[in-house]
Amino acid sequence: MKRTWLFVPADDEAKVAKALASSADAVILDLEDGVGRAPGRKAGARTILTRVLERNDIDRTRCYVRLNALASHEIGLDIPVAVAGGATGVVLPKCEGPADVMRLAELLSEAEQRCNRGNPASIVAIATETARGVQLLPTFLHALPRLEALMWGAEDLCSDLGGFSNRGLDGSYLGPYATARDSCLVAARAAGALAIDAVYTAFRDIDGLRRESEMHRSLGFDAKAAIHPAQLDTIKQSFRPTPAQIDWALRLMEFFAEGDGARALDGAMIDEPHVRLARKILESR
Repeated sequence: MKRTWLFVPADDEAKVAKALASSADAVILDLEDGVGRAPGRKAGARTILTRVLERNDIDRTRCYVRLNALASHEIGLDIPVAVAGGATGVVLPKCEGPADVMRLAELLSEAEQRCNRGNPASIVAIATETARGVQLLPTFLHALPRLEALMWGAEDLCSDLGGFSNRGLDGSYLGPYATARDSCLVAARAAGALAIDAVYTAFRDIDGLRRESEMHRSLGFDAKAAIHPAQLDTIKQSFRPTPAQIDWALRLMEFFAEGDGARALDGAMIDEPHVRLARKILESR
């Protein structure tokens, strides 16, 4: 299970090396927002990315490339680098519905045919960065080719909505952003994809990261994105089942093996949905 997805700007070779040496389950080599806007920075990032992916001492199964948006002219330059370099997958920013996923899948297929790549790259779609993207989340109704995960994010959405903050004074997400988060989770489940939680931008606030990770794990998210290696251990710990959850799951499975149908355990009624939950807990240990 890939619980930690670490973003790193692809135009900084030292940071890329540090990210690849970290304990992240997946490293997202960022060609989009993480790269400066000065002329030549995108091209320089692609040069560094090509050099990194050519190395023999890296695990490409952990490597994902965040492309530029479908509407940008940069994406036509990004895709060949990611595909030829053997990155396991690509991350699509500002995704606006299943049509964008399908269009990217077509572009990837064309690039893979040109370089004779055998294994297809998967797609992680960041689906809440625009108001239109949030509106189209309910149209993720079934599995899509290559779609590995849906990720949500609140920073670009705040900008798109014209807001000044996406969190309240207590640190919790304000209404529109909580709605985007929940809708992304539901859409991921409808599409049979992983649900990846947004980054926690205050990377020095480990206690806040832990609280948010535990809460969003309880909602059903499978993993969380990170922006600093210091966040990884906290996220991994938070997204693992607790000893109490594992104990409950083991007892429930043993109890249910004695018979099916709704029954009482620890003073609460349990039935098939609880069995499915117990199985998921035990599988994710």
